[in-house]
Amino acid sequence: MKSKELVYLASTAILLAATANVAKAEEHTVAESGVLKTERSVGSENQTVNAAASQTSNQLTVAVSSAEQSVQAVKQEEEATNATGTAIESGGAAQSVPVETQVASAKPEGQSQPDANASNQNETAADQSAKASSSVADSAIASEPKASPAVASAPKASNAGKTVFYNAGSKAQAARGNSQAEIKGTSFVDVSSHNGHISVDDYRKLAQQGVGGVVVKLTEGTHYTNPFAESQVRNAQGAGLQVSTYAFSHYTNDEEARAEARYYVAFANRLGLPKNTVMVNDMEDPKMQNGINQHTQAWADEMRRLGYSNLMYYTSASWLDQNNLRSKGPVNTSQFGYSNFWVAQYPSSNLNLDGAKSLKYNSGAGAWQFTAQAQLLAGKHVFDHSVDYSGRFTQQSALAKQPLKGNISIQNKNNVNGSFDVVISNVSAPYGVSVVSVPVWSEANGQDDIIWYTATQQANGTYKVSVDSSRHKDSVGKYNVHLYYVRNDGQLVGVGGTTTNVSVIKPQGKISIQNRNSETGDFDIVVSGISSPGGLKTVSLPTWSEANGQDDIKWYNAERQPDGTYRKRVRISDHNNVQGEYNVHLYYVQNDGRLVGVSGTKTTVSLGKPKGTISIQNRNKKPAILILWFQVFHLRAV
Repeated sequence: MKSKELVYLASTAILLAATANVAKAEEHTVAESGVLKTERSVGSENQTVNAAASQTSNQLTVAVSSAEQSVQAVKQEEEATNATGTAIESGGAAQSVPVETQVASAKPEGQSQPDANASNQNETAADQSAKASSSVADSAIASEPKASPAVASAPKASNAGKTVFYNAGSKAQAARGNSQAEIKGTSFVDVSSHNGHISVDDYRKLAQQGVGGVVVKLTEGTHYTNPFAESQVRNAQGAGLQVSTYAFSHYTNDEEARAEARYYVAFANRLGLPKNTVMVNDMEDPKMQNGINQHTQAWADEMRRLGYSNLMYYTSASWLDQNNLRSKGPVNTSQFGYSNFWVAQYPSSNLNLDGAKSLKYNSGAGAWQFTAQAQLLAGKHVFDHSVDYSGRFTQQSALAKQPLKGNISIQNKNNVNGSFDVVISNVSAPYGVSVVSVPVWSEANGQDDIIWYTATQQANGTYKVSVDSSRHKDSVGKYNVHLYYVRNDGQLVGVGGTTTNVSVIKPQGKISIQNRNSETGDFDIVVSGISSPGGLKTVSLPTWSEANGQDDIKWYNAERQPDGTYRKRVRISDHNNVQGEYNVHLYYVQNDGRLVGVSGTKTTVSLGKPKGTISIQNRNKKPAILILWFQVFHLRAV
């Protein structure tokens, strides 16, 4: 909830320190010096002017504790004198400045909503803060690259128009949340005139980040209406977000409370908001604390009398009598129902949504506003960001009502290489889909080959994944195909699954050894009966002797013969003249370039022994001469 100017009054701080014992609270607020400016409706001619009460603060710092300081900030909306804020009389009768366009309701009037009538509700929910630890707080914030694990004190008030509720240092972050608490809704933002015009496309970008609802400021007191309210409401509805509204309150007695309720309702009626809209009482003005329960009851009763009963109450944790701080505030949560409160408490200046969902502060309440500095739209004003525990702010959105569905089909099966496509159509999930995930695995050995594929969106809106059995250990047979979505709110949800059978037509080929030369050891490799469903570019024949591993391996390319066979002559001189067992394997290079194994065989290579015949011829009986003739046949060196 935003205001352009904050008043920092020493008297206010002293009053809080004296009456609410805020010095003991571990929640810090930052108030900034400046001029308190509110818009007031003046003149019966329907003119809206600024009635500015200018008083400059001296930025007095009130020391209420040696360890902590707590100053309650007053957040009030200021508009320039040329603003087009619509003035409505406190009695509820609209003045002559009309809202020209009726806003289409997100849900038909009278449709059931969660029971918000808690005037007499005596809710005694136990404080669930004791279940969280400081280590949870540290880990939740650690996802921000430059974030410190905890904020030891409130930041300097350097930016006008910002109010933050900070906890004390890291030691104070222990036992603040309930990590096991259920979050029934998603996240939501609240907007005012400070956010200016927000287009339908802007809201859709918010939805893509898990935002399911928006709370639009309508009025402040009985003097101001948000000039951007109509477009902020209409465009949010156009984007499918749930629209709620809030009124910034100032009442200090019953009659003022009823008057502000009438003013709020009158503007809501003029915008055409249905009676089941969540209507929020924004309680931040410190002067309201005296008698706040009685006066707020008067406000709630008047709202119900005027037809709006889906009520919630926004305030700081330090204002509540049920909180995770050392001291308790004046607001009686059991009177209004703790689950009807939307609690602001900021553990860190840069806490993100994932961190907030881990910490889960104030989980017994209906919602928790965890930051006022959410950078959700580039170039736009920062947003207040909240977690919707009860679902009251988000579960009625069109996005939340989107069905969880998706159709899986198996297409383009290829029995040559064992590939297929998984096509997902009719993709839909509550809050939208950010990622389509398809885990695939073969049945052969459990999930030892499981791969989580991320599907790619196609031009026709479907999503596709291409699966190749080579990435699954070349398994054949039954394959499991499941479908999961990562929703825009970050949740992983299962959608469905199917199975398919993968078969691969293997290439064929017969190896035979022919034309052995027993003297030289050379032989021919002949490949016949060739069948290659993937086409055939090359017939490869890796060949090596068994003697020393594969130190002599040669990859031969066979040559096609006129009869359709392939042949290659192997010479053992190319294999170090090794004798003994030889390995011959057969591979095909297919048309797609893939090398596939087909078969293999073994053969034995041996060499014939050298041989020769010795004869004695032409003997001469004369002594002294002996001629020997040697006739050697097939003698060669080995």
